[in-house]
Amino acid sequence: MRWFALIGGFSLVGTFLWAQRGAYKSYLAIGPSVGITNYKGDLDDDFTLKFTRPGFGIGLFYNFHPHLRARLAFTQGWIGAADSVSTDKFRKWRNLHFRSHLTEFSLQFIYEFFASPRIYRYRPRFSPFIFGGIAVFNFDPKARASDGKWYRLQPLGTEGQFLNDPTRTYPKPYALTQISIPIGLGGRWTLSDRWDLWFEIGLRKTFTDYLDDVSDRYAPLDLMRAQMGPIAAELSDRSGYRALGSSGYEANDVRGFVNQKDWYVYTGVSITYIIDPGERCPKFR
Repeated sequence: MRWFALIGGFSLVGTFLWAQRGAYKSYLAIGPSVGITNYKGDLDDDFTLKFTRPGFGIGLFYNFHPHLRARLAFTQGWIGAADSVSTDKFRKWRNLHFRSHLTEFSLQFIYEFFASPRIYRYRPRFSPFIFGGIAVFNFDPKARASDGKWYRLQPLGTEGQFLNDPTRTYPKPYALTQISIPIGLGGRWTLSDRWDLWFEIGLRKTFTDYLDDVSDRYAPLDLMRAQMGPIAAELSDRSGYRALGSSGYEANDVRGFVNQKDWYVYTGVSITYIIDPGERCPKFR
């Protein structure tokens, strides 16, 4: 909400400046982007870059104000992490891992600090910017079992989401399509009359702790094996205890940090082409 208030404040300032400069001619721009994705969660090993994955996208911009742009964007990225390469002893012993796609559609509002004049041809050669908005994203964490196959984790209920157990309460199954809040900053460089180069770092605040399928506590392995099958039991607890031949963690032992929601990040470079639907060719008489 603080970011929305900040964007709104900049909008009011921009509106005042707009009034001082006269009428503004709006225009569209479109272009692809390429970049990298990262995530912040229970397996991220303190947000190191060793789990960086590729990403790409495309955006449609509507420039309606000297300082403001609206952007409809599609972004496709991937995330993943593994406790096995962690420097933390607890995580290394826990030995969980995952990979997932991230497919996002978003509406964002961009505030450029350096105002554009009434005609796009005279926009500044460089302008820093910030942005905020709302997004819908889809993810689907998977892990590889001892048979070498990758299995979708959400249907397995690795923390007991689907168990029938009257003795305790388990987390509810999490949705694979959710809302996130994109916020970020970057810079735009003018390449020519119609071409721009963009660089941005965009954080996404989510409202789930299950991007990596790890959040709460261990479920009873005997019930997992009996009700959900041996693969679910194996991917629920891959710890050093299991490797040593024991029954693994006790039920209700800590598996993740439930009070910390996950984040993901898209860092990208894009090139956009300006479309001016109001421009007409001169008529010859």
